[in-house]
Amino acid sequence: MGYEAITLPATEAIHSHYTYETVGTLSPIRAAMEALLSCGMEQISLVIIKLIYDQDYRVSLAGQSSAYLLNNLRPLVRKTDNVFLLDTSMVFVLRTATQDGGAIVQDRLWEALLWRIHNMTERDVPRPRSMTIGHSGYLESGACIEACIEAAEAVSQGYYWQPEKPSRKPARQSQPRTLQTATEETVAELPALARKLGIPYLILLPRKMPAGVQRLVNPKLAQELHCFPVGRERNMLTVAMLNPQDRTVLDRLHQETGLLIFPVLTHPEALQRALEQLV
Repeated sequence: MGYEAITLPATEAIHSHYTYETVGTLSPIRAAMEALLSCGMEQISLVIIKLIYDQDYRVSLAGQSSAYLLNNLRPLVRKTDNVFLLDTSMVFVLRTATQDGGAIVQDRLWEALLWRIHNMTERDVPRPRSMTIGHSGYLESGACIEACIEAAEAVSQGYYWQPEKPSRKPARQSQPRTLQTATEETVAELPALARKLGIPYLILLPRKMPAGVQRLVNPKLAQELHCFPVGRERNMLTVAMLNPQDRTVLDRLHQETGLLIFPVLTHPEALQRALEQLV
């Protein structure tokens, strides 16, 4: 008896009731939005997450990683919402949601995604080299589907991580480099500096501190410690800093919140802008 080719259905089952659809173009996403509009539902919000992988990974591995991450995020939105996996991008079509509602969902997905990325190992699935997230509202985009998609593709928050490749060069006798002089680094140098320390690098910071973490770290404390909390997942608080090796700040945050602190590196200008918005 020969083996017949098996074609997997486009819709993947998650936790028995949560589903998403694997698509090859934006057409099914446009069609889903048009179907909602035809039913008189004009309050629609989009959240789009884009994952970027190293070119060393095969397309199949990048796809497996994207599906793995979407499996973890899908239960964080309603069962009735339409969710799509387009190559290595995730698209969430949120029903009866305004642009502000989309922003809330964006923060929820971003915090969960950061936590999942931080706890991934290469033995499980490939880790994205970087990722971005954005959101939009249909009515706020001029009641135009194309404008809504384009607005959601604009980067609201970004993340960069790449493990340092083993070096065959002999170790130098000088002391390891720290982040005390991070303000003198250029944008291009900061990702390399983060790799040396084995921590993520955040390209952008949220426009405002998520409400969930603002109750833990108030704006006054954030400005005092010169740090910006970007999300919480379970018992871990992710905090953007210029010097993630500053034990004084890390210990103070742990004392104030009672949580494990996961420090990430960010650019001085991005941190300054974020802190200024807290005033």
